[in-house]
Amino acid sequence: MDDPGIEENRLARTLMELIAVPSVNPFGEPGGPCEVAAADYLAGRLASLGWRTEITEYAPGRANVLATLPGARGDGRPPVVLAGHLDTVGVEAYDQPFRARLADRRIHGRGACDMKAAIACYVEVAEVLAERGLPLAGDLIIAGVGDEEYRQEGAKAARADLPGDAVVIIGEPTELRICTASKGLAVYTLTTTGQATHGSVPGSGRNAILDMAEALRAVTGHAQDLAKTAHPLLGPPVLNVGVIRGGTQANVVPPRCDVEISRRLLPGETPESARDLLDAALTAHLGPAGDWELSPAWWSVDPYENPDAEFLADLRRCVAGSPAPVGFPASSDAPYFGAPAIIYGPGSLDQAHSLDEWVDLDQMITATSVYLEFITARLGSPAPGTP
Repeated sequence: MDDPGIEENRLARTLMELIAVPSVNPFGEPGGPCEVAAADYLAGRLASLGWRTEITEYAPGRANVLATLPGARGDGRPPVVLAGHLDTVGVEAYDQPFRARLADRRIHGRGACDMKAAIACYVEVAEVLAERGLPLAGDLIIAGVGDEEYRQEGAKAARADLPGDAVVIIGEPTELRICTASKGLAVYTLTTTGQATHGSVPGSGRNAILDMAEALRAVTGHAQDLAKTAHPLLGPPVLNVGVIRGGTQANVVPPRCDVEISRRLLPGETPESARDLLDAALTAHLGPAGDWELSPAWWSVDPYENPDAEFLADLRRCVAGSPAPVGFPASSDAPYFGAPAIIYGPGSLDQAHSLDEWVDLDQMITATSVYLEFITARLGSPAPGTP
């Protein structure tokens, strides 16, 4: 049941203000201050409610914010962390991405569901707790981190500042489903090398693009083999050929072709083990590497599975119908906080990264209510025997 203390107009306004603060991840390219302004906004809102806030730059122009509402009773209850990322993907071809709008109870704009909606829910949690004026039995922490869309450097940096006995809720867009596992990511570059010559005599050279076409047959076959095994929550691993580059001009036989391949990792897999499987498939189809080469993973995110059954049971009690957990098909910050994590939040991956990103306001209200109920259950009253 949605909490009567939640003010939906305030909740919507918070998200719209967050969308209006650009926080595009530069993905390794020289860029602007990225998450700094968003971190300033979040820290300012929470500081005004009496939270202890700290902004740290984990790299030049890249920022995390950690805010703590200290437990007043001090009965030793493990802290609860509401965690989320402040960065968004890019805005190329997105019309007015930072001009948030509310229509038909949907809030539109870059970052609306991925994942500034959850950040706005966390702020609403803080607002409701301030209005209730009830002390918590343990610390509540809100962690707004950077770089989730790329290398998770924000979460990795925040780990040292988070208590190891905490439990972490990450409000990624799960359509209000409880996700206890997430896939990892490994990205490789596959290169074929040919020999350039005049396009009128292609037989005098070697066409690297045509060689790549043959190599991609092996990649496709390997993807089909991977589909035969599956994790109970996450399903099978997935391969995607996302980028191809090759050739110089139409009348030149291309001497080189590169493709970038992403592989979603299941718990128990590593970038190295996944590469070994792909390398073996390529070797079986093409022969030993020579005119082709597969790079080590140059971008990776670890897979994750929550180990804390009690944490899961407590959260399930706060969600209508106590649904069974599912898997989160994308990667996340979950492996890097150093504490058990569950992913649960408003919005859908169908809208994330799109050119019309939006989130349902009613899902935001429900998520906020669940967060509040969970916090109250875990931290809201003294432990038995405590005065």
